[in-house]
Amino acid sequence: MATRLRDAALCVVAGIAATSLIWTVGDLTYDDPSARNTGEGASRESPGPGPGPEPSEACSTGIRVTAGPVDAAMGLRAMDVTLLNCGTDTYRVKGYPGLRLLDDDQQTVTGVSMIHGSGGITGLPGFDDPPRAVSLRPGETATAGLVWRNTVTDVGGPVDVPYLTVEARPGALPLLVTPDGGLDLGTTGRLGVSAWRATAPDAS
Repeated sequence: MATRLRDAALCVVAGIAATSLIWTVGDLTYDDPSARNTGEGASRESPGPGPGPEPSEACSTGIRVTAGPVDAAMGLRAMDVTLLNCGTDTYRVKGYPGLRLLDDDQQTVTGVSMIHGSGGITGLPGFDDPPRAVSLRPGETATAGLVWRNTVTDVGGPVDVPYLTVEARPGALPLLVTPDGGLDLGTTGRLGVSAWRATAPDAS
């Protein structure tokens, strides 16, 4: 999916080179599985002190999540989230990853709608395909795409997201990823999310 996202982003700005930004990811777990991105408006909620993220042991949950790289072109952003089955049993997912956007204090960022599919943000091949069941054997991966625009049109100031948690399937322990520089969501308040797709094996 990373190739399709990159090709589609380049098509949006013919003649202008897209810049690839490398995102680094921390393999951490977030031990508040009941947390969700809820609320309205452009505020950030502070539900009070609670357990923070802790470093995970090597594949302690049986899966690992990474994010990036990101394609950027004229305000359009597209990024893959990759799910690796690093355990010993088959891991099954179907549908969309559960995301929670966090601020610098790792509190929920509100005022951002997470849309299943592109939601008119842009047109990307396969991004709006319906969910399918994906079975990952040990060592196999699946990807889900994120797409957004960092357009700033309101006086309230842009929304930047330095952390996010990814829940691979309902009830799974959310895994915390730390993209370098964060997600620059502008003031659009919209983030498109695709369904999980099995990663095609390398041709080599």
